[in-house]
Amino acid sequence: MKRLEGMRILVTGSTRGIGKAVAERLALEGARVGIHGRSQEVVNRIAQTIPAAVGIPADFSEPENAAAAVQRFAGEAGGIEGLVNNAGGGRAAAFRSLTLESWRKTFAVNLEAAVLACREAYVLMRNQGGGAIVNIASLAAHGPGRWMGADYAAAKAGLVSVTKSLAFEAARFNIRVNAVSPGFVETDLTAALTLEMRKRLGIPLGRLARPEEVAETVLFLLSTDSAYMTGETLLVDGGLGLGG
Repeated sequence: MKRLEGMRILVTGSTRGIGKAVAERLALEGARVGIHGRSQEVVNRIAQTIPAAVGIPADFSEPENAAAAVQRFAGEAGGIEGLVNNAGGGRAAAFRSLTLESWRKTFAVNLEAAVLACREAYVLMRNQGGGAIVNIASLAAHGPGRWMGADYAAAKAGLVSVTKSLAFEAARFNIRVNAVSPGFVETDLTAALTLEMRKRLGIPLGRLARPEEVAETVLFLLSTDSAYMTGETLLVDGGLGLGG
């Protein structure tokens, strides 16, 4: 028996990198997956490679679009049992270079869109009698923004906090809410890191994570293997958060 057989799960930001790996892994376990991205063309192309996938194009720089994306997916799939909030992004920036405009843009896509998607999914899942939400945060949420800007770190810290708050409220409705905080992952965003730069990161396990390794953690949190877990944040960082 596949672990997610019959579940309908929207994965935001799933046309590449971690999100794409998550969507593919969930589909292998029997889920009907929603593929989300900004480009209709790219969304359609990725959705065609995954059996029974539903393409959901939307630009989350306007956070209200996240709620609409959840509604659209649930409408086309006939319901929603799972949500993975993976859409996001940022850039390394010194604190002195921050502006209120750049701060708000970072929060819009990394926190506000996820909050609105969570709220919409929460309402739908309550009516269905249960579900699971996994928010993709970041190692940056658990300390100073050493590698990314303070805006990105603060937004992801906010997402961890929201995870706990929603988990507390949603538990009585049989809805579990957890988070995953990856460290450095082998994606197109880290492809520019040279071997020397990777060594200087000081990752105890000596390498970057593979997207598939993050996907396995998300799968665990969506499946009944973690049926008694809610409000937790799992670090997938190769020990980088240990310091030293």
